[in-house]
Amino acid sequence: MVSVQLAENEVQVPFAKSFAGHETFAFRHAWLKKGVDSLSRDRESFQREDAIVTLGVGKNMVRSIRHWCLATRVAEEEPGTRARRLRPTDLGNRLLKDAGWDPYLEDEGTLWLLHWNLTSAGTRAATWYWTFNRFHEYAFTRPAMLDALTRFIQTIGWQDVSESTVKRDVDCLIHTYLSRRDDVTNGEDPIECPLTGLDLLVQEPDGDRLRLRTGPKPTLPSGVFTYALSEFWNMKCCERQTLELRQIIGSEGSPAQVFRLDEDSVLSYLDSVSDTSGGAMVFEDTTQVRRVVKRDEQPLASIAFLEAYYASR
Repeated sequence: MVSVQLAENEVQVPFAKSFAGHETFAFRHAWLKKGVDSLSRDRESFQREDAIVTLGVGKNMVRSIRHWCLATRVAEEEPGTRARRLRPTDLGNRLLKDAGWDPYLEDEGTLWLLHWNLTSAGTRAATWYWTFNRFHEYAFTRPAMLDALTRFIQTIGWQDVSESTVKRDVDCLIHTYLSRRDDVTNGEDPIECPLTGLDLLVQEPDGDRLRLRTGPKPTLPSGVFTYALSEFWNMKCCERQTLELRQIIGSEGSPAQVFRLDEDSVLSYLDSVSDTSGGAMVFEDTTQVRRVVKRDEQPLASIAFLEAYYASR
């Protein structure tokens, strides 16, 4: 969970007060690996004057790569260095090293994993969390989305976040998920973020409104869903031995919310959760109860479910 220092009139939220850092760029296919490789060699690589040479991008993109490595949780700040030094996380190393699980983001399950990291509890990408967990409009225009997010920010007491900053964040989120071929207002940059392939955000036929697509996600692997479920469980109520279906479907930060799944899709994943978790979780579906039960009292070992998924490919 991100630790958020609150002013007197602020409320606790499960994400960082962060609406900048990406320099208006959505991340690109090679960026996360570039960042992890660079940090593996030098924890202060993003601070170096030759970072543009090392990473092979412009100055603004260096800052953007740094942001996205942190936001997708493949890198983290080294304690006690005031964010000057970063290091790859355990997930970043396992995923993106040369011999890692998927260093070039070729597996669609990896894209769903990165989406989960951006939009679930503890994220430092506030607009991403809000969009997938607290914004419930069926179809919307960009100005309507900006207005709703601005009002939310004011409600929780973050009065120092400017509307122009929020607008850039909203635009960047849209570029993260909306394919350029669907975006009638696209800019000049033809390089798409890999998360556009998830087909989560679509342009309505009227060319003005957008829609977050809810329903089955054929490219979301059961193993990644199981990982997300275990992370949600550990974050929300790790001391409990059961998790009700209604919590998985309706709770903020749940896999159903973040992945935009309908109830039938969630049930389909839960039917196989015993297999994908190696028996660590079992779905009980009777006339009396609809819940997932975990075998042990300890927090779920989430990373093991990803290991099993990538080993099975």
